[in-house]
Amino acid sequence: MKTAPLLFALLLSTVSLAQAEPSRVWKLWDGKAPGDFTVPGPELVTPPKPGENPPILRLTNIAEPRLEIYEPAADKKNGAAVVIVPGGGFGILASGHEGADLAEWFRARGFVAGVLQHRCPTNTLPKPWELPAQDAQRAVSLVRRRAAELGVQPDRVGLFGFSAGGQVALIAATNDEPRLSPAADETDATGCRPDFLMLCYPWKILADNSLTELKPEIRITAKTPPTFIAQANDDPGSLAEGSTLAFLALRKAKVSAELHIYSTGGHGFGLIPNATQAPGDWPGRAELWLKARKLMP
Repeated sequence: MKTAPLLFALLLSTVSLAQAEPSRVWKLWDGKAPGDFTVPGPELVTPPKPGENPPILRLTNIAEPRLEIYEPAADKKNGAAVVIVPGGGFGILASGHEGADLAEWFRARGFVAGVLQHRCPTNTLPKPWELPAQDAQRAVSLVRRRAAELGVQPDRVGLFGFSAGGQVALIAATNDEPRLSPAADETDATGCRPDFLMLCYPWKILADNSLTELKPEIRITAKTPPTFIAQANDDPGSLAEGSTLAFLALRKAKVSAELHIYSTGGHGFGLIPNATQAPGDWPGRAELWLKARKLMP
């Protein structure tokens, strides 16, 4: 099924578990995004396959990246915002169970949540993460610059990544000085380092052919924001070694960090409740972490 970008939210609302629709949609750049990037065809949305668990809404061919914003009522806002980067292996974006569903979870807790629909597909490029990470940095800067409009505080803007989105979020958060794309306007002059970072089964953050080193593009320092990580031990794609090494690097840099590795759960579980798989518990751990950071009551 082919859809125009602005019709995406309507389709999403019919297939997402959260039945959520964004309050507004922001294009990341006024003009063309930086870099030379083309897509193979019109933007394409594919609904979940029958019986698929978890059900995956697949979005691809995104030439103009955008931020789909989910806002609570004004009197329910807690002053914090989060940019969510769905996974999808850089070929698609799983923008339902790893995007809108989590945005609705955050919105119910007083956060302004933005789902990043970054440029895609980039899986054939030499650095598949590069353009998505540029888009993630731009999204953080955009939310921070327009914080008053959203009713949030500019020093309470976080970044959350699932799977490949976790790789994007981690690289974006640790490469802000200098940022990954040249400054083009006043928005780019606004800081892009998030104030908190959350990763769920971050994908392929290990260096090639290594179980003992992170990707060289991941530059964790004392300036890296406080970080929450959740992961399943039996995940065949996002290896627990990667999340463990990231936690140890954060600890060495004296960055506040929390890591949960569950014995079972596999990959891509998102927010889907599952009575037999431990990761159904991770949102509760995340909520306690957010409260400990004083990001919610």
